[in-house]
Amino acid sequence: MLPESLRDKNVCIVGLGYVGLTLAVAMADAGFRVHGIEVDPKVLSALGNERAHFSEVGLDALLAEQIRSGRFTFADRLCDAPDVSAYIVTVGTPVGDDKRVRFESMRAVVADIARVIKDGDIVILRSTVMVGTTRNVVKPILEAAGKTFDLAFCPERTLEGKALLELKTLPQVVGGIDASATFRASQLFSFLTPSVVRVNDPETAEMVKLVNNSQRDYIFAFANEVAAMCDELGLSAAEVIASGNLGYPRANLPMPGPVGGPCLEKDPYILAQSLEGRDFTPRLTIGARQWNEALPARAAAMVAADHRRHAGADPARIAVAGLAFKGRPETDDLRGTVAIPLIRELRAQFPKAAFVGWDAVVGPDAIRTLGLEPAGSLENAFRDTSILVIQNNHECFSRIDLFTLSTVMARPGLIYDMWNQHDPRSARVAPGVAYRTLGGFALPAAAGI
Repeated sequence: MLPESLRDKNVCIVGLGYVGLTLAVAMADAGFRVHGIEVDPKVLSALGNERAHFSEVGLDALLAEQIRSGRFTFADRLCDAPDVSAYIVTVGTPVGDDKRVRFESMRAVVADIARVIKDGDIVILRSTVMVGTTRNVVKPILEAAGKTFDLAFCPERTLEGKALLELKTLPQVVGGIDASATFRASQLFSFLTPSVVRVNDPETAEMVKLVNNSQRDYIFAFANEVAAMCDELGLSAAEVIASGNLGYPRANLPMPGPVGGPCLEKDPYILAQSLEGRDFTPRLTIGARQWNEALPARAAAMVAADHRRHAGADPARIAVAGLAFKGRPETDDLRGTVAIPLIRELRAQFPKAAFVGWDAVVGPDAIRTLGLEPAGSLENAFRDTSILVIQNNHECFSRIDLFTLSTVMARPGLIYDMWNQHDPRSARVAPGVAYRTLGGFALPAAAGI
């Protein structure tokens, strides 16, 4: 339980998307009284039924417990709350088609907080922003209210699918507008995690978040470039990477694969936007992002070329399996999924084909939003399909019986695994079917065409 002397026992979290809701549940579980604000009726409807609007193992049970205990309440608008002394902003900051970040929702939320803030309250920004936003955008809006306040930037850095665990274990970076704000925000988060990293200012904390995600995007881009080189040379990227990593402390290159999601698809662009007006362009950062974004077109072109080498006609049916932006830890989140551009590129290659989709977590209604007919089961996704692309790395794909599933495919058939979950040189598939992988496309198939 929280000590009676703690100043900020009552917290308002504005924005109950993935970041806000998991934080709200974790804080309520730690003993805070949390009031959440959300305008999306779908989110509010799910909360009214004591469940989350997305899938995460263990979340629904803990959410229901906190709602029933009264430690977590929610509403659709921000009103005067005499007991609340801390406001945490977790609204999304998406990047538009022009690759520029959209701050409209965040600005509106901060303006709403300015209308209800009391002298001595603290505002914590958790949304991903350009460097300088806390000081140069948020602070002036709050100052217009004429109240005294503390202000800090405390980035969210959890792994989707493991947020409840990581909120209690990951170090929380805290950068206040001054020493007092830094100490106060640090104290608040110290009841969630035993490790708090205090930095000199909000700009440093903003930069930490952007650098962390841009670094991951860059490393994944290099793995995907290795895969492209191995495809050209007729080697296995999976073997090259695994062999190079094994027992060698200076190598930890990840396996190649689609790179997307609600953070990695945008944070490199937000970092680049932070440097506009200065005589510097982060070429490696943007180059890595663009390389990852080009993967769907490269993959679709290779799949199309392979099919046309072995088939006399275009495929009648194509399936994409694994539609969420990632599979491990599992999620049903379609934000930023590479499945979207991949489907678009495959349609451009095969405009007459029927497309179906399957995912271990994503439901049929959400699958339809991608323009796919839900297959209903993985076996049905394989049935009568000429091309099946495995787009994410859900653990179910590493356990599937490729031979049995491939027997129901159309001939010639192609299984293209973008995550190397089986060895293409030893994978056993039915006659007339080939199993190929990203970074191993040119290897001789163990069985098939």
